[in-house]
Amino acid sequence: MMPALALRLIVFSLSAGWCVFGAAATPARAAQPFPAEPAAPVTAAPQPSPVITQPPAVPAVTPTPPSAPTAPTAPSPSPSPSTGRRLAAFRVTARNIAFYSNRFIIGADGDVVVTLGDGTRIRGNTFFEDLRLNRFVIAGNVTVRTPNAGSRAVPGAAFAQYFDFDRAYFVPITRAPDRWTFVAGDYAHPVLGREMPGDTFFLPDLSGERVFLYAKRVVVDPRESARFTPADINFGLTFVAFPSYFLDFSANPNYAQNALPGAYADGPLDFAGGRHALATAHIRYDSQNKVFPAYEQHQISENSYFVASLSPLTRPFKVYNFVGFDRLSPGLQMQLFLQESAFQHDFRQPLAASGYGQLQVTGSLPHSYLQLRIDQYYSSLLDEPEPYISRSGHVLRFYGDPSHNWIPDHPIDEQLSWVGFREPLGRLPFFYQLRSSLGYVHNRDTPLQSLGGVAYHSEYSKGVGIDVTSQSLPLVRDPRHRDLYLTAFFDKQRLYFSAPHHTDTTTESVTLTKLIDPQKLALLASYTNSNIGDFYGKQQRIAYGNGAPAVNPFTGQAYPGYTAFRGFATTRSFVQQLVYTPNPVFNLNVSMRENVDFPAPIPGPPQVVGDVVGFNNFGVTPYQATFELRYRVNHLIVLDVSRSYFFNFGGYERWQPQFTFQLEK
Repeated sequence: MMPALALRLIVFSLSAGWCVFGAAATPARAAQPFPAEPAAPVTAAPQPSPVITQPPAVPAVTPTPPSAPTAPTAPSPSPSPSTGRRLAAFRVTARNIAFYSNRFIIGADGDVVVTLGDGTRIRGNTFFEDLRLNRFVIAGNVTVRTPNAGSRAVPGAAFAQYFDFDRAYFVPITRAPDRWTFVAGDYAHPVLGREMPGDTFFLPDLSGERVFLYAKRVVVDPRESARFTPADINFGLTFVAFPSYFLDFSANPNYAQNALPGAYADGPLDFAGGRHALATAHIRYDSQNKVFPAYEQHQISENSYFVASLSPLTRPFKVYNFVGFDRLSPGLQMQLFLQESAFQHDFRQPLAASGYGQLQVTGSLPHSYLQLRIDQYYSSLLDEPEPYISRSGHVLRFYGDPSHNWIPDHPIDEQLSWVGFREPLGRLPFFYQLRSSLGYVHNRDTPLQSLGGVAYHSEYSKGVGIDVTSQSLPLVRDPRHRDLYLTAFFDKQRLYFSAPHHTDTTTESVTLTKLIDPQKLALLASYTNSNIGDFYGKQQRIAYGNGAPAVNPFTGQAYPGYTAFRGFATTRSFVQQLVYTPNPVFNLNVSMRENVDFPAPIPGPPQVVGDVVGFNNFGVTPYQATFELRYRVNHLIVLDVSRSYFFNFGGYERWQPQFTFQLEK
């Protein structure tokens, strides 16, 4: 970038007498008539966005004073150009374009050409656009050619465009010093001599800033997106070439929705899109599939989004996800999630396929909301295959081989919930929230449970609950704002079932927070007590009878004490946590947790849950230390590394089987 060179060009222009900044506004001086100024002149403002009243729809015309000097290079009046696409997407080409993601600034050097949405073309040496301020500046050997000017181009020192205020500012090279302001894209009728904001042609200092990508062309849709082609993206160690990169910086949060399953590392590339669409290619890594590609497609509006994904593209086991959301009215919204898991080579007929769907409809009520949730599980989406009789006489149904067995189960559950808003508890520093629910669960093939010889394929439920939370209560004040705070939480819930039992769940928690450094370092200590009871009354022994002792499937060790378990459990947890955030790109989180369970936990074998390998324990490990580090490499990639240690629980559970290593957007 050459901001210093461009700045010297502007300063040279000023010293040569081409324009005079800071002079009082003067009447129009061109040989041709121009629109009259607004009644009140605008003074310079410290912000780059001027505050100006709108001109009248049909501007008044002020006759030119006889003694006014002429300005031969000023554009002659002609019909104003069409401004329908004036504020639409515009294109920038240059020998070198760089995007600084930390500052959200685009810079360009060498043969810069800016083509606005209405066809206006501006050339210059150096270009900067601040995507957050929604303005750009082009400086050094500037020429401006409007659509109605034919081949004639007006030379100048600098040109600035403010999209939010629909104003453009130009320092022309004319016989007399002047400055032009274009209002509402009317390049045929510039307002001459108007006072400009003091930082109109400000060029940012980007020395020391890290370049996220280089390109040759960029198309910018103000306040929405930018597409760079071709794009050399900085991945930390090297730049990698891509055909294009699409950057969305819209305020619409629907662009951020994700439909992909979990993975250890994810490298997204937004390669195409627009105001209502975004296409993203992903290079991902997990322990099962290793490195593989995936695809995600967004369709977005102000009140809805639809996101579809396929991962992985090149492995037999594929996951198809679809997430949809629509705000039907200010008080009613609907959300849909669909998933198909299929084992298929390429995209041929799958050998196994299962599905899941969830629909949520939420409506607002006074001080509360009502939500209906419906879950559908499809153990097999394929038609029932022909039976196979094994040598032992068992009837099997599968596709290809027995590992792709056919399962007929199709469970469904529905729940209608009422949730109240969080309300203050009188004048106390506490808030409470009420909730209630009605539910239904059904599975035609496999019973949900059996009790006293009765198989229950369907169950109804109803429940009530309350939680109470405190404000952050200061225990110790510190003049350096290193205060000690206390927060408390209590939750109680009861669920009744059509099968003769009910469950009670109670949780109490107290947390102390000490700010060592208000901006960087905090220490937390919390104590949590959780109780759950499953009450069957006279049938308690039938539901939780004296069965075989629990056995660790990994070591074969028996735990006869579990034969005394009757459906009541307690977990007490004490957690100490350190959170260190020295800057916005780095975060370190270290925690130590101690648990006291009844019944005592049983260690289990390693198990893969999603893409995380852990231990399949019955209960919670007595001790666990966790280390997590997050580092934002650049605008595209966040590195998250974590691992847990279990203090030799069961004689073999030490470190978590592997690091959790994630690269995410």
